[in-house]
Amino acid sequence: MNNIYKYIRNFWDSQPCGSTHVDLPLGSREYFINFDQFYSEMYPYLLPFLDLESLRGKRVLEIGLGSGFTLGRIARVAKGSFGLDISGHTVRLNQQRDQHFGLGLQLIQASATDIPLRDNSFDVVVSIGCLHHIPDIEKAVAEIHRVLKPGGIFKGMVYNRQSYRFQVYIPLARRLSSEWRGQSWQACINKMYDGSANPYGMVYSKKDIRKLFNGFADFEFQMENFVGQEFLPFIGGKIPRKVWLGTLGKIAGLDLYFTATAIK
Repeated sequence: MNNIYKYIRNFWDSQPCGSTHVDLPLGSREYFINFDQFYSEMYPYLLPFLDLESLRGKRVLEIGLGSGFTLGRIARVAKGSFGLDISGHTVRLNQQRDQHFGLGLQLIQASATDIPLRDNSFDVVVSIGCLHHIPDIEKAVAEIHRVLKPGGIFKGMVYNRQSYRFQVYIPLARRLSSEWRGQSWQACINKMYDGSANPYGMVYSKKDIRKLFNGFADFEFQMENFVGQEFLPFIGGKIPRKVWLGTLGKIAGLDLYFTATAIK
């Protein structure tokens, strides 16, 4: 493992994705119950995007686990539920979820660039908010394609290059704010999306995704998520989040969700 991946692993070991949102003992049953409530309210479009009923009876792999909200829901319907993460702390956190709720998860600590699983072994691969943290994303996509069965489905989310944040807010901040002036684009992405200690983050457009996923077809895209304070600094936070999600979130949202079918 080269240095950048060690930094990435150490960063997510220090704070599994989303774990700072709930002020309860990490890994406790109460933590997961409260985290799941927070997550479902914060991202109301996620479960409809996953379309859990379409995963019923399928073998599903999730890459990038966070506190396990997504994999926990998948495990309720899937025939086999596998989870992979580079962070050992994140894997252990998901093991605790499994122990509390008896989900039957099969969890693996590994990089998405080298998935230790058989070719053509999954009906569906899911990765929500992970691929944009992988410098060698082409290798990760190749591995996803390899482990999917012919006609298998990928469901993913990456940071959106066409978002209001990337296209307007960051350029203005770099020009007008002393905190951000002189910062590189990479530093701005890292800090603004996941904190300054984050070693790597990237944004992608629909065109980028089609190019990266060149072994896939039947793409479907949707934009989601929005931070109102970035659009209206003084009053944006007072406007209900659902208003932003249903308007600007759909046309210039932070996140690009997409599905695609593996062609083999």
